[in-house]
Amino acid sequence: MKLTVFQSGKGDCLLLTGADGKRMLVDGGIAPSYSEHVAPALNALRANNEIVDVVYLSHIDDDHIGGILQMMDDEVAWRIHEFQVSHGNPTHTAPKAPRPAKMKAIWHNAFHDLVDDNKGEIEDMLAASSAILSGSDHPAIKELASEQAELVTSIAQSIQLTKRVGVNQLGLKLNVPAHGKLMLVRPNTAPAIKLGGMRLKIIGPFSEDLKNLRTEWNAWLEKNKAQLKKIQDDAKGDESQFSASEIDDIILPKLQQADLLSELQPLNELATAGIKLGDRKKVTTPNLASLMFFVEEAGKTLILTGDGHHSDIRKGLERIKKLKAGKGLHVDVLKLQHHGSEHNIDLPFCQSVTADNYVICGNGQHENPDLAVLDAIIASRRGKPDQLSSNPEAGNSFKIWMNCDSSQSPNAAAEAHMKEVEKLISKAANDSNGKLSFFFLKGSSFELEI
Repeated sequence: MKLTVFQSGKGDCLLLTGADGKRMLVDGGIAPSYSEHVAPALNALRANNEIVDVVYLSHIDDDHIGGILQMMDDEVAWRIHEFQVSHGNPTHTAPKAPRPAKMKAIWHNAFHDLVDDNKGEIEDMLAASSAILSGSDHPAIKELASEQAELVTSIAQSIQLTKRVGVNQLGLKLNVPAHGKLMLVRPNTAPAIKLGGMRLKIIGPFSEDLKNLRTEWNAWLEKNKAQLKKIQDDAKGDESQFSASEIDDIILPKLQQADLLSELQPLNELATAGIKLGDRKKVTTPNLASLMFFVEEAGKTLILTGDGHHSDIRKGLERIKKLKAGKGLHVDVLKLQHHGSEHNIDLPFCQSVTADNYVICGNGQHENPDLAVLDAIIASRRGKPDQLSSNPEAGNSFKIWMNCDSSQSPNAAAEAHMKEVEKLISKAANDSNGKLSFFFLKGSSFELEI
């Protein structure tokens, strides 16, 4: 197997290629990074008459789905151009975007399938609460506002993607291994999905998790509806106190209104307390619904985790009998979940699941990868006796691969965080007696032979 890891903004985008040339695109990063770094590579595949057998979208967050939707939009634009040229309009202008490789199928748990009938109302509620929360001066509340605004974008993108892949547009086969239904861990262990010589087993999400998530969305909607309406009504009552330009600027989130809404703790609790590694309550609903895989080919192993939580990953690995109670698992490559967020990983996970190669996608935004997570990974391999993994391979050499460096970070805060990441990893490598090595991507992609 070969794993190509693209620079993908704050998100994930990877291309997994089997020994026989079968390919799976894993997420798409954000749209701008897709256009800059991924699109030329996929266009090169098309030029060589090579295809992408499966597009795998782990979940609907913008930093995973944005690039996928951009890819689909580019392909639609090229098909429109072909149609125009072949139907009497030879001067029709070709799209500027490179045309992506041909695609056969997509694995994607669409938002409307996850939440049933309330998708539109949930989207509206998120948008309204995001506008109000953004008026707060509290950093944690403003972060939640940004998070909810991104969720609104992601939901809309998911609905748009569903239209794109349908028979009336691109006609891609959807979730063939699940007969067009949601892809998840089933009660009876399903056989591995074959992709050429690669064998993929689903390790998440579980059906009970999706049921819980659907209940959580709808409970949040019901709980917050009345309070949000009251806050909005109060805001409208205050409009007479402001000029027209001031009303346009505020929509109307006074600090008091933002604080009121923040008390609702929508979707996940506010991060106002100290850091606790691996706190599942801090992981957003779409992230917990990540579609995740354990991949094998010719004795080589890879775990694709999306933005999943460590407890779900471990449960999934136990379900497929790759991880047994009281024992650990060592793989060739672990794509670290959620860009190294402190909410998705803890030291016991790092101790139980070790790897020769840790691939981390993150550019410093949201302080990802988190420094405490990097400490946990390194401690599980090079730390004190009570920190070390009991896996026999734990003492082997290992490498941390980053798909970005500080020079690629989008703003000063992210750049400063990435410099701290570089400093931490570099020092740990210097102290490791050659056991730890690292790589920070400066270009568009790197390739990792598995």
